[in-house]
Amino acid sequence: MKNQLAKVKNVVNFASTLHELVHRDAGMPGMGLVYGFTGSGKTTTIAWSLNQLNGLYVRATSVWTPFAMYRALLKELGISPLHSAAKMMDAAVEQLLSNPRPLFVDETDYLLKDSRMLEGLRDLHDLANVPVILIGMEGIETKLVHRKQLARRISQWLEFAPCDVQDTALLAETCCAVQLGDDLLQLLHKQSGGSIGQMVVGLGRLESYARAQRLQKLTLSQWQDSNRKLFLGRAA
Repeated sequence: MKNQLAKVKNVVNFASTLHELVHRDAGMPGMGLVYGFTGSGKTTTIAWSLNQLNGLYVRATSVWTPFAMYRALLKELGISPLHSAAKMMDAAVEQLLSNPRPLFVDETDYLLKDSRMLEGLRDLHDLANVPVILIGMEGIETKLVHRKQLARRISQWLEFAPCDVQDTALLAETCCAVQLGDDLLQLLHKQSGGSIGQMVVGLGRLESYARAQRLQKLTLSQWQDSNRKLFLGRAA
């Protein structure tokens, strides 16, 4: 498999969303929300965006507290942790004012258990005036909309939708080292449910089989003759 990013629709739309946040007009709030089902490609797309924008990335966990959140942020900024959440907030704001960088917060769903963490990110956005992009699972938008002070600062939002057949073909062309027949791409799309994470697994299996058979192109009939499955528990 080739280690390249396929510019599927979700990737293109995410790039546009980030551009709007980074280049927003004065006075326009700069918080963003990206959400979608597991396997929709959020993590890979964000990793690519971080490199493009020199962004900051922190990943929330189930045991996070406000103190742990600020500690993780300071570590990402290259600053030694301090002894209080308030002092760490001040240090983060000072650093971001002198060197503005967008902040990506993954697994934002974990922050819903303690409003102080979400409010801390809102404060960071207000005081440092940097884009803060929240990344979560599908359904998080319905929970955040009720937090009025936070919701009114979210000026850009994007749901990562399942990939369509066109995206599937583009992914295969970009990442797979062997050519796949159109009928096989249709099968890959159907059985993956539009999950780009699942598609990568399937493409890896298809490429591995084609290489073992010394095939430059793999068709649906050839794959079915192998009696192999694309995914665990799925029919061939």
